Amino acid sequence: MSPKHNPSQLSIFPEISGGLSAPSIATIPEFDKALGNLIKMSDLGAFIQINIHGIDKIYSLNLNELNIPVDFLYNDVPPAPITVHLFPRDTQKALKKLTYGVKTFFNRGNSFNTSFGYFLFRSHFPFWKTYLLEQQETLNQYLTDSLSKGIFGQYFLDHFQQGYDYIKNAAADTAPWTFREKLLLKDIQECRNNLIESQATLSALKATDLDFPFQVLTLKTAHIPMVLHQYQSQIHIHSVFKTIHLEYLSDIDVNTIEDVRKLTEKL
Repeated sequence: MSPKHNPSQLSIFPEISGGLSAPSIATIPEFDKALGNLIKMSDLGAFIQINIHGIDKIYSLNLNELNIPVDFLYNDVPPAPITVHLFPRDTQKALKKLTYGVKTFFNRGNSFNTSFGYFLFRSHFPFWKTYLLEQQETLNQYLTDSLSKGIFGQYFLDHFQQGYDYIKNAAADTAPWTFREKLLLKDIQECRNNLIESQATLSALKATDLDFPFQVLTLKTAHIPMVLHQYQSQIHIHSVFKTIHLEYLSDIDVNTIEDVRKLTEKL
């Protein structure tokens, strides 16, 4: 195989590309200047993007996606799909308020907002790390205070019940299903274990099974913890340090915070 060379492109490794006359990107003055600006920008601060994972827990239910004979459904028509949240609206609002609170750290004295995220001044890096840990602890403490003593488990049962009732209300008299009078966490966990062991999927469930609705909801909620400490372990507040492409730094001079601000305003 012979190496191919495009004269419109620059070779990063000319010594192994077969074209020693091709200029290396490391020798380009624009690249050197851009790299120098990137280093100086890093001395001034960094772009930070905040990601909060694990708080929102929902599932959707659409009977059209299940292999259910139409005569098993009331009027032979499936109802409109639904989306069910783990928490009631008040708890959702409280959690959202806490997550918004993470951004209150940023102000004119330590950062400015850009399309790349917040540009945090380097002098405030240690404070940001400490603040993130404090916010994680505040969030965990709120969850412990508000959702312990069986409250979290009841929320899980309530949101499971919503989907269970959705199927129950959609069922025709001809459906062979039986519906449990009372839902228990231990029964859901046992069903989870059995379905995991058998590697069951929604498409593989048999609509003629008496416990089909319960199995459907068990799979639909399998990604949602049933106990509080497992839910808390899935919540993470991350700050991702981002960089800017070198092409934006090749024809400017970066020496001050104001230079970075002016650059981001043009992008």
